[in-house]
Amino acid sequence: MWLLNQTPALLTDLYELTMSQVYFKKAMFDKAYFEVTIRSLPKNWGFFVMAGLCEVASYLREFHFSQQDIEYLKSTGSFEDDFLNFLKELKLDVKIRCLPEGTIFFPKEPVFEISGPIIHVQILESYILNILGFSIIETTLATRVMHAAEGKPVVDFGLRRAQGPVAALRAARAAQIAGFAGTSNLQAANLLNFATSGTMAHSYIEAHESEETAFEHFIEQYNEQAVLLVNTYDPKKGITKAASAAQKALNEKGIKAKGIRIDSGDFVELSKFARNYFKEANLNFLKIFVSSGLDEYRMSQLIKKGAEIDGFGVGTRFSVSHNAPDVDIAYKIIEYAGKAVYKSSPNKYTFPGRKTILREKNEFYIIKDTVRSYIANTNDLLQPFDSPEPIETIKKRLSENLNSLPQLVKAIRKPNIFNVDIHLF
Repeated sequence: MWLLNQTPALLTDLYELTMSQVYFKKAMFDKAYFEVTIRSLPKNWGFFVMAGLCEVASYLREFHFSQQDIEYLKSTGSFEDDFLNFLKELKLDVKIRCLPEGTIFFPKEPVFEISGPIIHVQILESYILNILGFSIIETTLATRVMHAAEGKPVVDFGLRRAQGPVAALRAARAAQIAGFAGTSNLQAANLLNFATSGTMAHSYIEAHESEETAFEHFIEQYNEQAVLLVNTYDPKKGITKAASAAQKALNEKGIKAKGIRIDSGDFVELSKFARNYFKEANLNFLKIFVSSGLDEYRMSQLIKKGAEIDGFGVGTRFSVSHNAPDVDIAYKIIEYAGKAVYKSSPNKYTFPGRKTILREKNEFYIIKDTVRSYIANTNDLLQPFDSPEPIETIKKRLSENLNSLPQLVKAIRKPNIFNVDIHLF
């Protein structure tokens, strides 16, 4: 488990274990099937992207109740010794069918099915939802960000604002799946074999006697990888001073600095000013990167306004999914002891029994998904899951899915609703 030194079994809600104790006492050990669905899309989203299976696999692999866990549960006064002994010896026996990571999906489609003795699958609910929910949110958002960037590179700068280190790692992996160029998060880069990317902070500039000196020192140290932060004091003056430092490095040592980063102000005006200045100074090799308060909406708007931008750094609004911080994700029982079961409460109803998802395409695009009662089918989108796939396999799947998704469903604002046919019998 990422950044967790303890065993993960207590990452669950109390009621998962209180229910399980009743199952145990009443000898309810039959096989159960649970499925995960998301009921609706956030505003302006047209699809979701499946993600999180790598962490689910890690969770299941490490799952067990330690002696310390058992002693804590005993101290609550809610659990009897025979049930605690059962938990101490518990070895999970579960199987999974799910959408492979990188698969595009839509509301009310089952994306993850887990089966096994009811106690085994019941106690996994809370943390599986925690893993899948945020992983799906971030991977979908990262995909939208890349779509808005229109081919320009994007870097994850979200660690410092993420809601905890595990969330930052999930965001970085989402960025990697969606095709970001890199991350500033060194732990994520190390764990994920993901490219690193970063520039400098305003404090670095302020610690020097002048912007010019700060820029010159940075280029001297990092050569062609040097990206200079130009808006610590006056952005336009910073741009001209960065150009001067780049010119000096080129003339004296033949070094071509990578570019500049603009972190505040009017990005359209400042980027156009920088581009024109660099052209006039014969410094066309300098790239222009922007960061601060960016999301897919602002990025799309900047490009439409003709901003001269070569790349984006996305931080807070990406790492916390500012515009869609949660989804209505559910983990519900669909079969127990061979009998299909369902829930009929208003707005939270479930469909009974196991499902199959079949996807229909024409020559160019996906045109319809059909969710039907389970039948063995090689074209079923739900596939057995044993272990994580290589990241390149996941990236390729997402790219192929996106290419076959109608353009209007991918729209950043007011996307078309994709047709999902629920046909159960």
